[in-house]
Amino acid sequence: MPANPYDSVYCIRLAHAAVHAAMAGRTELVVGRWRGRFVHVPMPLVTSIRNQVDPHGDLWSSVLEATGQPPAFS
Repeated sequence: MPANPYDSVYCIRLAHAAVHAAMAGRTELVVGRWRGRFVHVPMPLVTSIRNQVDPHGDLWSSVLEATGQPPAFS
């Protein structure tokens, strides 16, 4: 499914935030959005907890529907 304009703007803003972090010398982080602001999240915090998605649950079904993927890929 092609990106819609909202997706495109969101991705470019994430990219800008990541480049600014790199130019500031920040490493070992990911850029995310929290409470409407782009934030730097340290990698140890990102990887400290592992979430799992049930491939037969409602969340995964909605992902497949939103992305237009056939259920065979689940």
